[in-house]
Amino acid sequence: MTNDLNEFEVNEIKGHAKEKLGLCRKGNDIIGTQIFSILGLYARVIYYPLGKEAPWGFTRISGSKNDASLEKPFVALNSSIPIDCQVFAAAHELYHIWYEQNPDILPSDLLDEQDRKKSEKKANRFAAEFLVDEVLLKQEIELYRLKNFTIKSILQLAELFTVPYRTMVKRLGEIGVIEDDDLNKFLTESEDSIKTYKKRYSIVSQKSDDRIAIDDLVELAVSAYEARYITYEKLEYLLGISTLKPEDLGIERETAYEAPSDDELDSSMEE
Repeated sequence: MTNDLNEFEVNEIKGHAKEKLGLCRKGNDIIGTQIFSILGLYARVIYYPLGKEAPWGFTRISGSKNDASLEKPFVALNSSIPIDCQVFAAAHELYHIWYEQNPDILPSDLLDEQDRKKSEKKANRFAAEFLVDEVLLKQEIELYRLKNFTIKSILQLAELFTVPYRTMVKRLGEIGVIEDDDLNKFLTESEDSIKTYKKRYSIVSQKSDDRIAIDDLVELAVSAYEARYITYEKLEYLLGISTLKPEDLGIERETAYEAPSDDELDSSMEE
């Protein structure tokens, strides 16, 4: 399998992935969508539907060695893309946050590494190592008794680890269980054919969720309202940013207290 990363660089990235898996106590655990919670520990994350052809995401490094004004960097993830792509994008951005601290934009063809910068190839390899640990992958291959790999078995593994099909193909090549000829053959499959194969083999489609979420804005807004720091109208505005309404969170507008009229008071006194 050909790539522009030399043996030293690959071993360094493997070491980084092992180190961070240990730090996150995920050495024996498939990461999957847990990556979003892990990313949230190290960045303020915005999820927004930018469009299917738009970049997968971007990172604004603040609070790093170049900017001490803020505590965490900002990461935006495109929720218009499939969940498995969002997972990969999140792990890719973690590499830049942990090891490079440079602003980054993830193009929509992120998995196509031709003419890609070395730093992006490193981030992609880190994401693959972090999300699809070699030991765990080999365990699953043994569990399901996979020997002659097919598109079906690759899609099943990709679903299990919640990563894109092409990421799993490359990962199988990286750990030496498929030959370069087969790897290249699997990579030539178009996105449309992959979607067709998923339907044929009843593989869950990792559809986009188009969610809008700005870090912990919703939680903070509700807490502020419950503490009477903001009005109901302000709560409606803040939740509206994430396309939510107070009633979606079980919050109803409180009936304003109205003082009794003079006639009502007189009537009460007579009783």
